[in-house]
Amino acid sequence: MAFQHLTEHYEGLLRACSGWLSEGLAWTAVLPVDGPLSLEETVSRLLDGERPPLIELEDEEAYEEDAVLLGQAGNATMIVQTFGKNYVWESDALGRLSVNARVWHVAWEVTRNSRLIHAAHGRVLAEVPHLDPAYVMGDDPTAVEAELAALGSVVDAPWPASQAMAMAIVEGSTGVRLDQDWFERSHPAVVVGEPE
Repeated sequence: MAFQHLTEHYEGLLRACSGWLSEGLAWTAVLPVDGPLSLEETVSRLLDGERPPLIELEDEEAYEEDAVLLGQAGNATMIVQTFGKNYVWESDALGRLSVNARVWHVAWEVTRNSRLIHAAHGRVLAEVPHLDPAYVMGDDPTAVEAELAALGSVVDAPWPASQAMAMAIVEGSTGVRLDQDWFERSHPAVVVGEPE
């Protein structure tokens, strides 16, 4: 299986951080067709043309400020949040982020609401609610047949198999990687909501 070799890393990450990461994560990777997007352009796409200033925050501070963390790996740009409202999984935001780009997004919440989404060239090609291929929808789910097969192979396995596989799919498709160290450093961030 194409993504199986990456799942060990993500199972380890999720088990090591299970006290908080199991409650919620939204991880998006944007891989442009023609070279990397700047963080500022990524924010502008996410926020429909708005360009608030970038600040430097750690994960816990981002939670308090209602901000998303940003990062770059090769040509890909990441958007990461571990709190509240998911600002990426709405089709309008995915459409803007995926203009001349491929976007992979995985998210889950403490309510067990979870999904894997693939968008490209302004369209949501596949959305997999509950990380279960039986519920796939979108403009072209056949574009992600290998990914659906990989998710299907772990759909009945205990936590964190499905989440780890979905994260492995994001890395395998974009080259970006999340690890525990990433959450322990500060990153460029942008406030996207009202602080509580």
